[in-house]
Amino acid sequence: MKKMKKAAALMMTVAMMLSMAACGNSGAKETTGAAEGSDTQVASQAADGEEKTIYIYQMKTEIQDALEKVCEVYSESHPGVKFVCESASDNYATSLKTKFSGGDAPDIFSIQGYSDALVWQSQLADLTGEPFTSEMIDTSAENVTLDGKVVAFPLSVEAAGYVYNTALFEQAGITKVPTTKEELAEDVQKLADAGVSVPISETYMDWYQLGNFMINLGFAGQEDPKAFIDGLSDGSTSFVGNKVFEELADFITFEYALDTNPSTTDFNTQTSLVGSGDMAITIGGNWSQPTYDAINPDLPVSLMGIPYSSDEKENDQLYLVGTYWGVNKDSENLDTVKDFINWLVTSDEGKECMTKTLQLIPAYNNMEADADSIGTLGKAVSDYMAAGKVDNIYYTFYPDGFAQAAGEAVQKLGAGKSTNDEFLQELQDAWDNLSK
Repeated sequence: MKKMKKAAALMMTVAMMLSMAACGNSGAKETTGAAEGSDTQVASQAADGEEKTIYIYQMKTEIQDALEKVCEVYSESHPGVKFVCESASDNYATSLKTKFSGGDAPDIFSIQGYSDALVWQSQLADLTGEPFTSEMIDTSAENVTLDGKVVAFPLSVEAAGYVYNTALFEQAGITKVPTTKEELAEDVQKLADAGVSVPISETYMDWYQLGNFMINLGFAGQEDPKAFIDGLSDGSTSFVGNKVFEELADFITFEYALDTNPSTTDFNTQTSLVGSGDMAITIGGNWSQPTYDAINPDLPVSLMGIPYSSDEKENDQLYLVGTYWGVNKDSENLDTVKDFINWLVTSDEGKECMTKTLQLIPAYNNMEADADSIGTLGKAVSDYMAAGKVDNIYYTFYPDGFAQAAGEAVQKLGAGKSTNDEFLQELQDAWDNLSK
């Protein structure tokens, strides 16, 4: 049993790494946010060449307006500092590269975890020893540490697990969430007996959730996930013969047999059935809260672990995915940028901005999310974090293309088009080919 990660207390909103967030570009907007009465001081600083502009280019489009307000709060206590905030999700990675190559590099920019940090390593400032680093939760620290150096600022966390309908559980007489696959089978039968039309179903039509979340169970279940991943690349470890992945293969066929119409369920169908209250259990995360709120703001949903084995402790956890900001090492205002990100974590003003204005689940041990802002799914994430029952989502450590290859392998296994052994070999072949 691997050691579970330590996390924070009560802490939510959307932004997935590979973005299930809102699409589009909200455009750039400049804000000085200087406090009333400080115009003279700002003008004087500008005349002396002291005025500083921080350019933030980030991919959580849904926080654009709130981020501008946060920047205004900082500027009120730091006259002479202004911000330009721009948010985009469509083609973000391509446009970011264009900005750097075209001489319009931002001071702060979004990256999506470890693999992105490797891509941008030559542009990232070394943030090791900055005050915020002492408060990072373990899973976030793992994603922003390269060669022992902290190279990015964790902004927030979200988590994946099973989304479940609490009212349907109550209707079926289920008083506790299942924490073993045997209990899962019993509860699915109880739900069916209670007249629930879709007790459980996954998006077996789509590779995305299977390749990013289902497969993650096998990585997170390792004694040392990072060592296992490193071993896959140097040949010292393998999917073939690995006990945890053998358990996961068993679970995939097990769950597929429990599912209602797995071969015809895609993401849109899944969202519709959860939102209408017809589906009791499915894989997902708290990034879907705004979507469900738009369908039914009173939808009784929560999150639980995915019981893929008979090991209760191993199953009873959620898996965290983070949102990160890189800091441009060549920024003309590097010290001010560092002060801003530290202010978000170490000052009372900054912590309130993180939790109430931005409405995030912070990736830090010294603050709690605002319970009124994060919804029932976010509340579940906070509770699991407070209990230390969280681990990482390791997709950012995969070679490019592996998540899709793994998701497609899961589809084949579930549908009976491959055996467990063939499934594990398919994962190994994909990793070997894509990591060359």
